[in-house]
Amino acid sequence: MALKKALYYGAIGLAILIGVSVVVSVVSAILSLAWAIVSGIVSLAVFVGIVYVLYKTGAWLFGGDDASDSLGGSRSSSASAGGASESRQDRLRRQYVEGHISEDEFERRIASELETEEPDDIDRKLDDINRELERER
Repeated sequence: MALKKALYYGAIGLAILIGVSVVVSVVSAILSLAWAIVSGIVSLAVFVGIVYVLYKTGAWLFGGDDASDSLGGSRSSSASAGGASESRQDRLRRQYVEGHISEDEFERRIASELETEEPDDIDRKLDDINRELERER
């Protein structure tokens, strides 16, 4: 009877050991899969970040449109006849769009910029400015 009890307890102990081993293996496999997914996502994010930085650097070095806008450059290399005043007008438009100046302040500054130009140019540019303002609203 003692041998029968020993074998019975031994079988139960072996079954528990196998069960715990299976549970530990499954948990380990799930954690490994989760770790692989997380490390893959982090690696992809780092790769995308590096590609983005390289793109922006290349655009800045080679004069791309996006880089010149973000660095405060002009939008096009072909400037109009009033180069300095056009740059000033673009700057005023940007300040207005970003909310740094009010509409009244914008119109006052634009009017003072346009005072030095000829009347036909002023009317044409004011029409352009009004169209842009309507589009941005």
